[in-house]
Parts: sequence; C-alpha cells; structure tokens
Amino acid sequence: MPSIANSAEKVPSGRLLGIFAINLGRSPDRWAEIERHFGHLEWPLERIAAVDARNNPQAVLSVRGQSLRFPPDGVAWNGHRNRLFMLTEEACLAGHVLTWRRFLASDFTYALVLEDDAEPQPGFAEAVSELLSSDLGVDIVKLEGVFRPGGRKVITIRQLGEHRLVRSLRPASGSAAYLVTRRGAERLLAGVDQNCVPADDFLWSGAYHDCDVAHLAPWVIMQSGSASVIATDKTSKRAHVRAPFGRAVRMPLLRALERLKLVWAAIKGRPLKLLNTTVAPWAPNGYNLKDSMALAAKDRKSSNG
Repeated sequence: MPSIANSAEKVPSGRLLGIFAINLGRSPDRWAEIERHFGHLEWPLERIAAVDARNNPQAVLSVRGQSLRFPPDGVAWNGHRNRLFMLTEEACLAGHVLTWRRFLASDFTYALVLEDDAEPQPGFAEAVSELLSSDLGVDIVKLEGVFRPGGRKVITIRQLGEHRLVRSLRPASGSAAYLVTRRGAERLLAGVDQNCVPADDFLWSGAYHDCDVAHLAPWVIMQSGSASVIATDKTSKRAHVRAPFGRAVRMPLLRALERLKLVWAAIKGRPLKLLNTTVAPWAPNGYNLKDSMALAAKDRKSSNG
C-alpha cells in the first residue's frame, strides 16, 4: 500500500510531488500570493480552478451530483454538526474533490494540497523534504489546522528535526494544507461520495474514509488571515430547518463513536500506547495570529469542537 515516501509505491516514470492549489477565479490576488510562497520550490505548482457558489451554483452541485434539498442554499443535513450543510461548504469540498481527481490523473506519487490562503512557516520546505525521504506508512499528513493556544495530546511517530510526526488524539479542523498519497486520494474519493460534512471535518476523521491521518507538530503552514470568501454564518446554517427526528440523541452517540475510532486508530489497536501520550504544540513557536479573521473565517466554515 502506498505511504508517504515509500519509494516502492512511486508511479512508474512519475514525479515525486506536485503542489495543487485551489483558487477562485475572482481571487487573483490570492493566487499571486500562492505563487510567491510556493512557485519557487523544486516541486511543480498547479492551480486548481475552484467552483464558485456565488456565480455558478450548478457547477458546484454537479461535481458530486448534489442538489439543493433545503433551498435556497442548503445542500443537505450535516449530521456531524447537527445543522445545514451549505452550498458554500459544498463548493469548498468540491474544490478538494476536483484536486484529488486531478492528482490521480497525474503522474505524481504524492500531492501537496493547498487552499489559497495557505502561508508557509519557517522550516516548511525542509520538513516536507524530510517527510518525502522517510517511509512513514500513512495516507495523509496534515500540515495546518485552526489556531488554538497550547497543545494537543498525541502519540509520536517519529522526530523530524524541530518537528514531530504525530497521531493526534484530538485533531484540529483545517483543510488548507496537507500531503496525500495516491491511495489516500482514492480513499478520500470513495469516502466523500454523499457525505455532507465540511472539508475541514471530513479530512481529519478516518471514520469517513479509513485513511491513516498523521499531523506535523508544530504546523508548517498557517492560514494567512485573509477574510474568507466562501464562509456562511452559523445562523444561516440553522435557519428555517429543524433537525431530523431523534438527531439530538443520536448526534452525541455518533460523535463519541467517532472519537473512539479516532483514538483506536491512533494507538493502532494497542491500548498500552496511551502510556506514551505526550503534548505537542499546535502552532509554530512565536506564531502570532496576525488577523483574528483567520480563526473566525475557519470557524464559520467548520470548527472541530
């Protein structure tokens, strides 16, 4: 099975890593920033044209064959958050789906997937290079997450210079930057199907796709702080629609089961590994949240509460 940096699983005559950045046509300034940050690296950079919920809702819905079950802009019920799954959230998820498809159609062995507000932190290129030179046996490595002060409980996989590759017992939401293998992309596509949860939640939870998800601590990419161009406020997500009958009881049970699956996956079915739990930092040392809009925008899309 493919894993990050497993040379035996490279595509024959293929290239090692491609960078795929999702960008709306009406945000050329963001693409310019992506080119400035990532265009000079040794890995090719490719723009993925995002679908625009504001200007072409049908194009958004057609990516996964969805429809508006709760007009005017509710696609479905988000059972994970117990609220509506909005057209803007579908647009964000669709951008990732298009990226996974494009990656699998390429000759790259691995993909670095970026949203267009991704901003590299010191040590980013070195950390990715080291990841690509090591046989880590995972499908996804999250390089970014929603900023929170303090740390998170983790089980360390290995040390990577000043960073650690870890399995998190309480992952942070965020889909702005991650490495994925071809096997991981295939599983993401198989798992996304008709699941109506934001990309931020879908990515970190193996319960949706059975991918082995690891995290780099501290993160080497953070959101730039730009205001979200797709976010929908939480009031709109709950407006005019009642939760399906029994959801108030079922949701806590489902979330608890999701967490248990996450922990079980992190310890690889070996409870004694919990004795090796440590705390890893979320954000880079000395990181300043330059603009509180980054946190607010991501929370409006989805938060991993």
